[in-house]
Amino acid sequence: MGETARSAGRNGSGDGMRSELLALLALGAATFAPGAAADPALETYHLAGAIGPYPIRVSLTIKDDKAFDVGHYFYASRLQDIPLTGAIDGRSVTLQAPGGETFRLTLQGNGGPGGEGASFATSVGLDGTWTKGAEQLPVKLSGDFVTDGPPSRHMYADVTNASDAAFEALVRRFLKAVIAGDKPAAAAAVSYPLRVNGARTRMIRTPAALIARWNAVFTPALMAQLKTAAPHEMFVHNGQAMVSGGAVWFAARGASAINEP
Repeated sequence: MGETARSAGRNGSGDGMRSELLALLALGAATFAPGAAADPALETYHLAGAIGPYPIRVSLTIKDDKAFDVGHYFYASRLQDIPLTGAIDGRSVTLQAPGGETFRLTLQGNGGPGGEGASFATSVGLDGTWTKGAEQLPVKLSGDFVTDGPPSRHMYADVTNASDAAFEALVRRFLKAVIAGDKPAAAAAVSYPLRVNGARTRMIRTPAALIARWNAVFTPALMAQLKTAAPHEMFVHNGQAMVSGGAVWFAARGASAINEP
């Protein structure tokens, strides 16, 4: 993603999504963009959220902040992108996927200056419904980060020489092990020393030390965050990628930093 990415996340010095991180955290929401983009042609918006109880990630490439170009979404439980076609009419966004799936969404503002939600550039996310036949579920998506131009062909080039699929598989291994309580497997998917940021910062230097401090690191609040993680098309900053709004950051060899809720 390089230097064109803008995000709201935490790694100790993370960028805001076109604004400062601390200001965004104070507001409790990240606007896609408080002002006009430098390149008005194409921007790719990455969103995180859920269809009903199912975590998803969504990538939408928008032209001139008002026309749908290309997009896809990704269930955390699936390992493939589902293509989307779409149309934008003011704040209303309609997306369709193969098999009769339809998203009817509305751009959401944050209530602050420049965040009225009248366009992608002044919105914090999209809310609405997903339907397929007679089935209907609520949809809630929050803006995660924005990249200039069309979707990247190699999102993690600043993190690793491995393929995107291989790096995401590493992240999934860590998350699956943590959620299952498989301490040795989780400890094996860490890039030591592991930095744990909370009331104080701790450095965990070995797998044995992580296992010994397991309950102090993987608190119920952190576990709740990680259960909703969808490790796909993750934001990259300073050579690391994040999940769950910066709850965990990953380097080439595995988890490198944890930020306690």
